[in-house]
Amino acid sequence: MDTALIWDGRYGDHDIGKQKYVIDQDIEMTSGLAFENPSRLNLIYEFLEKSGFSEKMIKYPPEHAIESDLLKVHTKEMVEKVKQASKNDANTEVGEAAVTSFGSYEIALLSAGGAKKAVDVVFTEENIKQSFALIRPPGHHATRNSPMGFCLFNNVAIAVEHAKATYGMERMLVLDWDVHHGNGTQDIFYEDPSVLFVSIHQDKNYPLYGGEISETGKFQGEGFNINIPLIPGCGDEEYLRVIDEIIAPAVEFFNPELILISAGQDANIYDPLSRMMVTRNGFKLMTKKMKELAAIYSNHRLVVIQEGGYSLPYLPLATFGVIEGLLDEDYKWEADIEKLLPFNDFHPNIDSILGEVKRTFPKIYKGMSIT
Repeated sequence: MDTALIWDGRYGDHDIGKQKYVIDQDIEMTSGLAFENPSRLNLIYEFLEKSGFSEKMIKYPPEHAIESDLLKVHTKEMVEKVKQASKNDANTEVGEAAVTSFGSYEIALLSAGGAKKAVDVVFTEENIKQSFALIRPPGHHATRNSPMGFCLFNNVAIAVEHAKATYGMERMLVLDWDVHHGNGTQDIFYEDPSVLFVSIHQDKNYPLYGGEISETGKFQGEGFNINIPLIPGCGDEEYLRVIDEIIAPAVEFFNPELILISAGQDANIYDPLSRMMVTRNGFKLMTKKMKELAAIYSNHRLVVIQEGGYSLPYLPLATFGVIEGLLDEDYKWEADIEKLLPFNDFHPNIDSILGEVKRTFPKIYKGMSIT
C-alpha cells in the first residue's frame, strides 16, 4: 500500500512577516519570525527530501479550493472578510491571533485544496489508502464565523465535507492531536452526528476557554464530540495511553468509513507554545496505532493533515515521526538534538481525566474499567 504526499512549494513561500509589537500609537518594533512562518513546512519537506523518505511516497500537487468549498463550513461574511483583507499590502488582523498579508486568501485556498486532494487520492488512486497533506496555513481554530489562532479556513472541515459530497461518506472520525484545542472543528461539527470529533489537547492552553470534557455535542450531535484536556507534562506514555483507552474504543464504537487526523506536532518536547513532552518516537507510535485502527475499521483509509508545530529545530523531526508511522519505517539516524532530550521521568497522573471521559460517554466505554 502506497502513501501520498500532498505538497506545493508555494506553502513555503507565503510570508506574513515578523512578530510586531505596538508599544503605543506611534511606536512599534519587530522581532523574529512570526510563529506561523514558511520555515515550518520548508524544513519538514527538506528533511523528507534529504532523508530519502519523500521518494518512498507518491507526490501529488494540490489545486485551489473554490469558494463553494469554503461556504460549506464558513459564512459568506467570513470568507469575504479574508478575501478583502488579503488585497492589502500591510498585515491585517481578521480574527483573534489570525493575520493576513497580501495573497493570504489564495494560499489559504491552496491549503484547503491540499486537504481536499488528500481525501481524493485515498478514494481514486489505485493502491493508495493513506495520505499526508503538508499544508499551511493551518485550519483547526477557524470557526464557522471567524478565522482564529493562525488559521484562516478550516482545512479538515472542508476535507470532511468534500468526502461527504464526493464520495458519499456518512461516518467520519476526526482526531485532533494538536496541543491546542480544535475549537473551530468542534464548532463546525458540534451538531453533526456524521462526524465523531476527538481532541487531545493541553488544558487551558489555547484557546483559553473551552475544550472541556463536558462539551459533548448538541442536538443530533450529542455524544459525538470528545475532548481530552491533558495536564502539562504529558509525554509519549500518556498520549499512547489516550490512544489505547479513549480513541481505540471510540473508533470501534463509531466504525468510521474514513479517519482524518488534524496533525499538529506542537505537543513535542521542544515546542515554545506548549508544555508537553511528546517525542518523535511518540508521534511515530501514535500514527502506527491510528494506521492499525484504519486497517480494521475504515478500509485502511487514513488522511493526515498538517496543523501546528512551532519549534523549528524539532518540528521536522516530530513530523518525520508521523511519516515513519505511516510508512512503517524506522529511520535509525538520530539528530544531536534528540540525543539531548530531557529525561521524562515525570509522568503526570491522568487517571482522573480518562475516568471522567469514560463516565461522560457510557455508551462507548460500557464495561471498561473507570479509574
